[in-house]
Amino acid sequence: MTKLKEPLLMAFQNAPLNSDVYAQTEFKNLQKKHNLKVAIETGTCLGYTTAFLATFFDKVKTVEISIDYLHIAEKNRLNEYPNIETNLGSSSELLPNLLKDCGNDTFIFLDAHWGDYCPLKAELQHIAKSGIEPVIAIHDFLVPGHAELGYDSTHGQPFTFEWLKEEFDAIYGENNYHYYYNSKAEGAKRGIIYIEPKLK
Repeated sequence: MTKLKEPLLMAFQNAPLNSDVYAQTEFKNLQKKHNLKVAIETGTCLGYTTAFLATFFDKVKTVEISIDYLHIAEKNRLNEYPNIETNLGSSSELLPNLLKDCGNDTFIFLDAHWGDYCPLKAELQHIAKSGIEPVIAIHDFLVPGHAELGYDSTHGQPFTFEWLKEEFDAIYGENNYHYYYNSKAEGAKRGIIYIEPKLK
C-alpha cells in the first residue's frame, strides 16, 4: 500500500508521544493498574500515538479537527486497527458524544491544543458532565522544577494544575483524585500531567 506524504509538523513526530518511551511506558502502566478498556484521544494528528494506544486498549476513540491530517493518519496507519474509531471535528464539540457509552474504565489523553487553539477547559468540563471518573493525561504541561520539559500556553497562560484545578475538582470531587507529573522524557521532551481517581 502506497502511503501518503506526511508534512513535518513537529520534532520527533514519527513515533508515539513524540518518541517519549517514558510516557509510552507510563500509559501502559496506568492501563494495567486501573484495568482500563477504552482510550479517548483528542488530537489525532498523524496517528502515531493513536496506533500505539490501539495495541493495548480494547477500543480507541480519536478526534481530529484537520481533515487533511486525519486522512493521512487513516491511510498510513489507522486503517490497520479495527478497534480504532476516528472522528473528524472539534473535540470541544464531539467529546460529549464520545463519552456517552464510557465508564470509569476509560483513559483520556488530551492533546488537541495547538497554538492559540486550546479546548482544554471545555474538554474537562465535558468530562465532568459525563459523570465518569477516568484516568486523564494532558500533554505539553508545565512540570514544576523541570525547565527542560517543554510546555504550552494559551494567551499567556501556561498549562498548570492551578489553572485547571476547578475542572479537576468537578470531575472527581475535591481531594478525591491524585495527580503527578513526568520527571523524565525522551524525544521532544514534553511535560505531562497524570490524573487518576483515588482507588476505592
